Amino acid sequence: MSRPREFSAYLCDVEGVLVRDKRYEPVPGSVAWFNGLQERGIAAVLVSNNTTHSPAELVAELRRVGFAVEPEQVIGALPLAVELLAQRGLRRLLWLGHPRLAGWWREQGFALAGARGEAQPVEAVVLGVNPDLSVDDLERALPHLREGRAELVALHRNAFWLDDRGRRRLGPGAWCAALETVARAPAIVIGKPQEGLYRAALKRVGVAAAQALFISDDPVADLVTAGRMGMGTALVLSGKHADHAVLGELDQEDWPDVICERAELIG
Repeated sequence: MSRPREFSAYLCDVEGVLVRDKRYEPVPGSVAWFNGLQERGIAAVLVSNNTTHSPAELVAELRRVGFAVEPEQVIGALPLAVELLAQRGLRRLLWLGHPRLAGWWREQGFALAGARGEAQPVEAVVLGVNPDLSVDDLERALPHLREGRAELVALHRNAFWLDDRGRRRLGPGAWCAALETVARAPAIVIGKPQEGLYRAALKRVGVAAAQALFISDDPVADLVTAGRMGMGTALVLSGKHADHAVLGELDQEDWPDVICERAELIG
């Protein structure tokens, strides 16, 4: 592992860095490491594309397994989506993400389309992680995207994610690519790798990009953007990738500054 320069803030992915997958089993050493950052004078925020749990549920899951996480330490794709959809006046949604979040969307003031064949148009087709998404679900979006005026919105474009059995499952990026072939315009992407989530995290910790280290298990979807924004980057091999072979997908100038087995080894 190469040694990083000194940083005053750590921006951390959640799954694959602090916990293994959707079981929320901590990566060895991650609880003590994360909980000790404040004592060392390092500000920390979690930058998450999580779309299977509400922000409050995500904090509760992390606290349940020992992480001393406060709600204000989590910068997520879901809250940013609420803000951006509201700004664009997109209030009636076809939600193709996890069904358990339907109630959360309604609590945020959005109306959700009902069953297939419903006549009333929607303003946005929204994609998130959904382990049971089917072709039939995707076809519900066709009239809204093809004949209607609905925007296609992806909460993130990760190609795959790890479920609660550690299995790779197709993510919103795969479904988004399929639906873009019939949509009138490219999808609006909310979470990583778009810069908005990174800027929100930097604002939360109050540091410039050069003072922050971004830690993730996904160099393609997470670390390239962080590096191009001027942050330090660290790839951990405790999540999606067991080795650094994935770096072959990147130009060498986008490789991370640090590669290690797990976050606690970063120091």
